[in-house]
Amino acid sequence: MKKIKVLQLITGLPLGGAEKVLLDLCSNLDKDTIENHVIGLNDEVDFKEDFIQNKIIVKNLNMTRNLKSFLKTAKFLNNYIKDKKIDILHAHMFHPLIFAFILKIKHPKLKIVFTSHNINIGSKSREMLTFLLKPFRDIDVVFSKDMITKMYKKDTRVIPNGIDVSVYNEDVKKNEKFTFISVGILREQKNQLFLPSCASYLKDKGIKNFEIAIVGGADASGDMREEIHQEIIKHDVLKEINMMGPRRDIPELLQKAHCFVMPSNFEGLPIALLEAGASNIPIISTPVGAIPSIIDESCGYLSNLDNFAKTMFEVMQNQTLAAKKAAKLKTKIEKEFSIKSMAKAHEEIYSYIKLQK
Repeated sequence: MKKIKVLQLITGLPLGGAEKVLLDLCSNLDKDTIENHVIGLNDEVDFKEDFIQNKIIVKNLNMTRNLKSFLKTAKFLNNYIKDKKIDILHAHMFHPLIFAFILKIKHPKLKIVFTSHNINIGSKSREMLTFLLKPFRDIDVVFSKDMITKMYKKDTRVIPNGIDVSVYNEDVKKNEKFTFISVGILREQKNQLFLPSCASYLKDKGIKNFEIAIVGGADASGDMREEIHQEIIKHDVLKEINMMGPRRDIPELLQKAHCFVMPSNFEGLPIALLEAGASNIPIISTPVGAIPSIIDESCGYLSNLDNFAKTMFEVMQNQTLAAKKAAKLKTKIEKEFSIKSMAKAHEEIYSYIKLQK
């Protein structure tokens, strides 16, 4: 049987959630039927070696923000699709979608799949453009029914993110300090800037033996390290906030921690939240994106920002209840958010649209 050749086009390959999802997806797709080609548009390469180790064809194009570089990138992709006889282009996030449109014009038989990876794709103008480009796409993929809006096609498939839950079952000793942990790229969406005020609230409540670990670095969309540092100084919580930078030992860090916090302004279905749930620690999150489809009051804590720090305090005060919720969420994630089922659903999509004329 002839393999289906899929070009997975993504903005870059930093240590981020969407990039980790793509790595896990490509690693678990059936290599006897799917031939993956991964291209990152910019010069972020943190995950590149991981793709290579998994024997996945991967390239970075080092595109910069100017017209000459844009045209050079478009020319390269056009030739790549022709030379490699690519059947399907899977565009991950907004900028790859623009190239998908251009390449569809050049190669009318090319099939297009689009995954935004977020409920908020950046601006109203991006939403409008995504809406206008619907006729050029074959299938859109979202993480929950709640994400579907008019900018997506009628033939939109709901495929929740998945993880390898076995990685999060190690017997790891907890940190001595009660540790709240946040994992994500340092940008406005993830709202780590809010966490120093939470640390200040806990201090004012008389809590002493705790820390908030902020795990993550910058990416091409921005770098908020300095702003977060200034908030730490402003709230006098230098001893309570641990800026850990980007890390690769996320499973161990999560299992050493006592509670996962996600004060995001907007989300899709964050992979870090699934990882935290699989690590059997309680989760406090804002009710954004597809998160309420996973977490309710029986298995976690959904909180708006006004009550977020108060909820952190409540978790510390009633750890028995928090542990019960965490155990229930772990069971749910193991049953419903497997990387194997996610890969199988994508295989079905690729096979289906490959057969369409």
